[in-house]
Amino acid sequence: MDDLMSYIALSLMTVLLVPGPTNSLLLQTGIKRGLNARSMRYVVAEWLAYVIQMTMWGVSIDLLMTEHSWVVIATKFFAVCFLFYISLKLWFSVKDHLPGNSAGISVPDLFVATLTNPKGLFFVSFVAPPGTFLSLSNYLPFMMLFTAVIFPVGLAWIAIGAFCGRKLHTIVSGRFLSRAISLVIGLFACGMLFNIASQVVFA
Repeated sequence: MDDLMSYIALSLMTVLLVPGPTNSLLLQTGIKRGLNARSMRYVVAEWLAYVIQMTMWGVSIDLLMTEHSWVVIATKFFAVCFLFYISLKLWFSVKDHLPGNSAGISVPDLFVATLTNPKGLFFVSFVAPPGTFLSLSNYLPFMMLFTAVIFPVGLAWIAIGAFCGRKLHTIVSGRFLSRAISLVIGLFACGMLFNIASQVVFA
């Protein structure tokens, strides 16, 4: 059991550390707001979105895949559309010659971005042991472990952003990094769109 929990914790930490839409937004939060009590709300929003997403996937994925496979495709397509929206919002939120005027990302924006983040589906499909979401005695330990992992990782991404915001010139940390993050999210969305198209074409 200890080996299994260690494997789950390591898997969760590895995937959560990988740069992606949510981590890019946490980095942006650190740049704009620093590491403080207010920025903690973003990590709470990330945690809540993942819990909701994983619970919904875990309970219903088998039925969706066998009876209503189109729902899975539609959900992924919605995720892609929202990621493109976040990418464009970040790209155009920075005013030329007016550093620090970026509108930034709100807590609801990060919540929805995480709610549509495919990492949640990965956790349900490849990390959670079979039957995790069918029994409360299995579900609670998994979510407690997930909680213990996600908060330090989320705070680490905000701390990195706060460090960049202090050390880099304002025009770099604001304009350059915001648009770099925008590109990362946009490329991630393009990859997801290609994956959806492949599933539809070769279905």
